[in-house]
Amino acid sequence: MHDLIQWLPVIILFFIIATFAALFIGIMGMVTEKKANPMFRNKMMRLRIILQAIVVILFLIMIFYSNFQFSS
Repeated sequence: MHDLIQWLPVIILFFIIATFAALFIGIMGMVTEKKANPMFRNKMMRLRIILQAIVVILFLIMIFYSNFQFSS
C-alpha cells in the first residue's frame, strides 16, 4: 500500500492531464467549423466528469492517508 501512495501524485497528474485533454477535445469539437456530433460532445462531457471524479477521489485518498500517517 505504501508503494501505491508514493505513486499517487503521479497517477493524479496523469488523470489531470487526461481531464484537460477531454476538455480540450470537447471545446475544439464545439468551436470548429464542422460542428461535432451532439452524441460525441455528450460522451466527452461524461468522460470529463468521470475523470474529474477520479482525480477528486484519489486526491482525498492521498490527503486522508497523509493525515493518518502523521497522526500515528
